[in-house]
Amino acid sequence: MVASSSSLKPLKAGCEVSVEVIASVDGNGHFLSVSPTCFAAWKVSPNELLGTSLFDIIHPEDVLLAQQALLATSFMNQAKSFEGRIVCPDKVVVSMNWTAQWSEVDNATLLVAEKAKGQAAAAPMMDTRKESKEKLRLVLDALPVGVFLATTAGKIEFANKALENMMDTGAIGLDARPIHSVFPISGTGKQAETTLLNYVDKLTEMQVKTDNDRKISVEFSLKRINVGGVLMYLGTALNINERIELVSIKQKFIEVVSEQIKVPLARAMGFIQQTLQGLHGNLDSSGKSRGEVALSDMQKAILALDAMVEVDKLETGSFEVELSPNSIMILVKQGVLSMLHDIREADLVFEINGPDGEVMADEARMFQVIQTLLSNAIKVSPRGSKVRVQIVEERDRMRVEFIDRGCGLSEDQKKAIFDRFRQPSVDGDPNALGNGKSLLVAKYCIEKHGGSMGVFSSPGTGSNFWFDLPKANL
Repeated sequence: MVASSSSLKPLKAGCEVSVEVIASVDGNGHFLSVSPTCFAAWKVSPNELLGTSLFDIIHPEDVLLAQQALLATSFMNQAKSFEGRIVCPDKVVVSMNWTAQWSEVDNATLLVAEKAKGQAAAAPMMDTRKESKEKLRLVLDALPVGVFLATTAGKIEFANKALENMMDTGAIGLDARPIHSVFPISGTGKQAETTLLNYVDKLTEMQVKTDNDRKISVEFSLKRINVGGVLMYLGTALNINERIELVSIKQKFIEVVSEQIKVPLARAMGFIQQTLQGLHGNLDSSGKSRGEVALSDMQKAILALDAMVEVDKLETGSFEVELSPNSIMILVKQGVLSMLHDIREADLVFEINGPDGEVMADEARMFQVIQTLLSNAIKVSPRGSKVRVQIVEERDRMRVEFIDRGCGLSEDQKKAIFDRFRQPSVDGDPNALGNGKSLLVAKYCIEKHGGSMGVFSSPGTGSNFWFDLPKANL
């Protein structure tokens, strides 16, 4: 229907210029009534507007202002004026001055829209979306990585030269193709739209086939962006073939070097052990001492090589764990029992406190983690001091803390502990905190279990190394 309520009279009387359009809208901005003058002003009939939203014809940049005005009138019952441009069906923009007033009688917001002063005629709208897209095209084409712009329905509207060259498209290009026809993303229509959301703000490695049937590995990601008031997808595809090849070469290098060093080291260690046992003659006290030091250094070197291999396995995903329910108390006690000799040598008192609980863990891997943390506590603890292992039960996790009374760690040392390319030291001793990268391996292993690991410490206060694991499903 057209606007004819008597509630509009006060608004009309207060207008100093001719009224263009009078209307009423509900709380969501949908037209309940509108005057026939809307066709002359906006080139749309009253019947076309009834039931539709005011915000559908307001310029995207003015929608927020209009929404705020309507909220203010309905909640504060005060007249509100604002400026808001109307986008006509022929893409012409008409600047309007609006007055909004809540009517208790009509249970609606009453609107009067006047043509803005100084606007002699409607000017063609600058297509902000088109302008934004063109600017974006210039930027994207200059990027060295593959980038594309697509609709939320998954249709590619623009792909830069880097992506087209990567996909061997030649002059055909990628424009107008569905994303799932270029990248292995399943689904069509609404299903495709839902599937695309799984790739937003994430990096996903996938293998794609180019137009020349070449198979390449890419790192794929999507981001939702606003282009001239329209929501679109900005996609990136980085060719990672070289990276994968380098990772493979690095793995082979680490494995070969590790074996080539470990085998002769193991043989030398065997010979030194036999010599210390007197199988190759007797050594004086000085010779035994040097032999023991050499044997200890070789053991550390082998442990460091093993840790290096383990870190590489963890980072490349080839490190596997077999999870099963395990008693956290038994795991801790087994670790302490395995370190009894070192504990006695250091003249330490060990204390285990807290409740038992079942966790999901790989028994062999967790044994290594606990040994690593116990070894660190033993190495940094003063002779005769106490080392406490505290088990804490949390809502869905079990937490284990290894508390020592050593010299503590600085902020820089705490950062270096779990850094692959740094080796922390305590009082100048680079071997005081673990062998090689054992702590880093322990942290990766805990994370592979779905847990977390960290340290609380400051200089002079000792350290609290901790980890937590998910409880077993009972």
